[in-house]
Amino acid sequence: MKKTLLASAIAIVATSHAYADYQFELGAVYTQGEATNTDYDGFGIGGEFHFDKVDTSKGPLAEASFLDKSSFVSFAFISEEDDVANADEEETTNIGGRFVTATNIIIEADWTTVDTGNSDADSIRVGVGTYLNDNSDVVVSYTTEDDNNADVDYLDVAFHGVNPLNQGASVAYDVAVGYIDTDNDSGYQIAVGGTYYFNTMFGIGVNAGITDVGDASSDTISIDASFFPNPQIELYASIFDSSIEVNNNDADADGILLGAAVRF
Repeated sequence: MKKTLLASAIAIVATSHAYADYQFELGAVYTQGEATNTDYDGFGIGGEFHFDKVDTSKGPLAEASFLDKSSFVSFAFISEEDDVANADEEETTNIGGRFVTATNIIIEADWTTVDTGNSDADSIRVGVGTYLNDNSDVVVSYTTEDDNNADVDYLDVAFHGVNPLNQGASVAYDVAVGYIDTDNDSGYQIAVGGTYYFNTMFGIGVNAGITDVGDASSDTISIDASFFPNPQIELYASIFDSSIEVNNNDADADGILLGAAVRF
């Protein structure tokens, strides 16, 4: 659930032919739901600074920086709190960036820390890839995570693409496959997703993922929508559901996330 919320926050950071190039994006999200029979709510902020103006005329506005092969730095912060007395806030911070060379080589890096009040977990990710063509890329990334003195390593291969259709519509897709290595076990994770853009301003997508490591497994699914009432403002909504099984004990979570971002 944490990774789902973080990814959504970073992402927040059309029949229309009115384009507005931008260099900064700032956004905020609100989330609420239930995890292991306990209600929670939270908020988040995020942003991106692009090294050059982003050309938004190449396809869906939500995919503008990808289609323009933009280089940028980003940040995101999310705070969640259970609706119980004296509950500690869980704070997640991410700082990262993506650099695309003149020869379409992609270099990515980010750092994430999760503070639950009683413990901390830190992870560092580095990735290298390339644009396969103007509408698709592949990135191989390595992540190392220190969670309460337990080390976890991830090796992932991720594909992303945006295919134009007729009458201004397009479809975007994501496929990611990863290997996970812990102190005691190893396993895998698989994620797939797709978004149908009715035009450059409005899209609806479905994303799903599974993870299996030793005696622990999880699955997550979300339905997401992005709408630009004008080229400078994005409204975002996500409904998600996840379940985790550890040693035959189940823990479920579900919730919603609402967000908005402004570009300038």
